[in-house]
Amino acid sequence: MISFMVGFMERESIEILKRDAQAIASGQHILYFPIVVDAVEGDTIVDIDGNRYIDFLSSASSLNMGGMNPQIRQAVWRQMEKCTQYCTCYTLNRPMVDYAERLTSIYPGGIPAKVFFTLSGSDAADIAYCFAKAYTKRNHFISFRNSFHGNTYASSNLSDMEGEELPLLSNIHRFHYFHENDAVPLDGDYLAEMKDAFKKGLSPGDVAAIFIEPIQGDGGLRPANKEFMRQLYGFCKEHGILFICDEVQQAFFRSGSWFSIDRYGLVPDGIIMGKSLGAGFPLGGFMARSEIIDSLSATVCASTMAGYHLACAAGIAQFDYMGQKSFRTMLDEKSRLFESLARDIAGRCKWKTRLSLSGVGFSYGLQVFDRKTGMPDRLTAFKIVFRCYELGLLIITVAGNTIRLQPPFSISEENLKKGFELLGRAMDDIDQGYTSKDMLYFYKKRYPETDKD
Repeated sequence: MISFMVGFMERESIEILKRDAQAIASGQHILYFPIVVDAVEGDTIVDIDGNRYIDFLSSASSLNMGGMNPQIRQAVWRQMEKCTQYCTCYTLNRPMVDYAERLTSIYPGGIPAKVFFTLSGSDAADIAYCFAKAYTKRNHFISFRNSFHGNTYASSNLSDMEGEELPLLSNIHRFHYFHENDAVPLDGDYLAEMKDAFKKGLSPGDVAAIFIEPIQGDGGLRPANKEFMRQLYGFCKEHGILFICDEVQQAFFRSGSWFSIDRYGLVPDGIIMGKSLGAGFPLGGFMARSEIIDSLSATVCASTMAGYHLACAAGIAQFDYMGQKSFRTMLDEKSRLFESLARDIAGRCKWKTRLSLSGVGFSYGLQVFDRKTGMPDRLTAFKIVFRCYELGLLIITVAGNTIRLQPPFSISEENLKKGFELLGRAMDDIDQGYTSKDMLYFYKKRYPETDKD
């Protein structure tokens, strides 16, 4: 039996929370506060109690265009009048082909590519793992610390996040990820740790692929160092290792362009997609050089609904909207305002908390540190986002002490400014000692392993 704080007892959201605890697996949610979403109206979330929140989360970057985009809604309605899906493993469908053609047309470097559709970013990472093994005939993989590639078996092993509970695969090797503001190694060699591992038994000729997020998302919204990426890419080319980019969170203009790898000028061998790929519907995909995608047969990897009509129809509508010059102009203007507001709040020195800003485009993170000790401050970060929720701003943390800033592209200038005003007010309140039993209750639910913060 779960008990709830008195402050929330009269709300319908809490009744849903209680019923959820009885009927839904505890591992289904990572709760920061007791919100039950009832509607999404553009840049505003409405909960079941009628409360309204400015959206700074974009459904974990899976609703980049916000809720109820008219072009997407019309495309979905037209498709629903025909069918929602019919098994793609035994039949073809036009939206699937139309969308794949659009996606391959924007593959970095303009090289011939194909798409394998899945139902999420996690299983897209899993299938990328399978394609890499099949194509290279190699069995080892490299990923990086603080990375997140998903929650399915291979993708969770490629990840390096807190709370890992599955048995680890011994053929996946993790190394240090250099962020853009990290100190330069003394000898300028960003791959020294990796090369040292190769001297101790692991051979580059045994490595099928390197999986990397050009911008670590759940690792703190921190872009990779450009020289690190350049050296890593060169190493892959030298040893025939596939260079696979995870773009699940940062693609589709979240980072300012179609893919976050674009800012590095590198042409990957494969791209993992998910979240906003389906414009609000479950859809993932692995897009890669044609010869890689053709290395597995359908009997090994075909799926019943992957690439289904409805999600692809929605994705096409979003793709075509994002291809318009007016969209790019609008996004550029909002991105400049967004960055200005984020830098302003990060630069304030009046709080006991110090903030450090990282990110690009419409994807930023505010790292929270104790100003006296300089240590990451997870508890304060959580208190800030909980207070934001109480004030009417939907926002969460990642990587413990990082406040995730990812509003939808459709957000109005008024709500973008108001969102930062609410964030500043929450910072003021927490700095002045505000807390509540509800806040601490959900902190312990989010981080059950600790009572010492």
